[in-house]
Amino acid sequence: MKKVELKYITKNTSLVTEKKEIVKSKLSVNETGTFWKLRGINFTINPGEGIGLLGNNGSGKSSLIDILMGKEKQTTGFITTDMRVNCATTRYGIDKKVTGLENIKKIVFSANLDEFKANHLINAIINFSDLGEWLYCPVETFSEGQCARLSLSIALFVKPELVLIDNIFGILDLPFFKKVSKKIQNLKDVGVSFVISDVNVINIERFCERTLWLDFGEVQDFGATRDVMVQYEYSAGWFESLTVSERNDYLAKKQIERQSFDVGTIYEEFKIEQFKNGFTRKDEPKMRNAFYNERGSDPVKALAEKKMNQKGENKLKKKNGKVKVVSIAIVIFLAILGIYDGIFAKTSLLENGWNQLQQSWQGKSASGVGNSKNKKQHDAKKTSKISKSSESTDAKKTSEAAKKASSSSLKAASIASSASESSAKASSESVQQLKDNTQTINVQNGDTLEGLASKYATTVDNIMKINGFTSSGDLKAGNIIRVPK
Repeated sequence: MKKVELKYITKNTSLVTEKKEIVKSKLSVNETGTFWKLRGINFTINPGEGIGLLGNNGSGKSSLIDILMGKEKQTTGFITTDMRVNCATTRYGIDKKVTGLENIKKIVFSANLDEFKANHLINAIINFSDLGEWLYCPVETFSEGQCARLSLSIALFVKPELVLIDNIFGILDLPFFKKVSKKIQNLKDVGVSFVISDVNVINIERFCERTLWLDFGEVQDFGATRDVMVQYEYSAGWFESLTVSERNDYLAKKQIERQSFDVGTIYEEFKIEQFKNGFTRKDEPKMRNAFYNERGSDPVKALAEKKMNQKGENKLKKKNGKVKVVSIAIVIFLAILGIYDGIFAKTSLLENGWNQLQQSWQGKSASGVGNSKNKKQHDAKKTSKISKSSESTDAKKTSEAAKKASSSSLKAASIASSASESSAKASSESVQQLKDNTQTINVQNGDTLEGLASKYATTVDNIMKINGFTSSGDLKAGNIIRVPK
């Protein structure tokens, strides 16, 4: 299952100030200073989950959206994902010099679709946007609401996997907002993830299972949306209760913190994680370079995934080895059984020939000892012929038995392989059947696998299979999991 993970994300920018201060302020701003938009952001986005970004203007929400979209590069930290990212915003992404239809075609054709699918998708976006003849006009003539319609329609239809929505809902008319709400829910049901930044907390609560509250570039809280909203509203009430002087002092303090922030404290957190995962001081130069310069996927996570893949390959090799041993044992057993049958048949034929010879000799002895020497020689020749005939028959029987043993061994190996494939297929179909009739829930504090199994009339084993858990420790508060309906 695809997911997005952000760790140790920071973003700073240079402050541009005039040489001559026009307005005196309590804020201490150096002409050559830096300003930290984001300070140590960590969170994950699960498939089919909505993450809300909550905070006052200037708290860093749009900066985080831009980093996720790839419009800006974080100063430090890692973003681990292989999802396609779409963004619905009026700030960028739409060429205002060309028509709305040309914008749609340009973005659809960049998605590497075949001609049939591309044309089908273009028609779907045209129908969904409801822009009519405006699609044939330059976007610079659009109203803000029409730009929002166009951007949202493209983001929700062109191969969506992770969709970022940046303060757009407030400028949509009610009929189109309802249409968008239904589309978002349908996409979430098939595993599309969303990050929604909006000043209206009602919209955050409508679409998002979890919410990240940012204030002055720092994470104040991250968890279940309703719980975070309560804390956010409490903080807003506290700020409103301050006097003008107290507010100014508080804002000045926070602005100084954003300028004097030491990013080294975030790197120290990363170092601790390194050592916990088996890295040593010899690895630190490489990790420092990954943290400050490369800023790609999380190297610690990449190493963990590599170890996991190696472990899985080793298990598969062991399993295949066991199957081979069993198959060889069956082949050897059948071969031995075939050889034994051949030897037994040969022994029986020899015994029959010997008995016939004895009976012949006894009959000749009773009829008269005085038969001529020539007659005895004739009997001896006859006995020799019988023996040779018996040996020839025995050789043929032994050859046929060996062929039967070889055929039986091949058949047994085929049966063993078929049984192994059938078992794997049955296991896969069983898990898929469980997943087909599920619903998503948000894990609360205190939830256990046994409690959830009892609540949703299922078993702990089924819940673990559906969500790919390996132990009860995989269940954590705030996670989005699937349970039977």
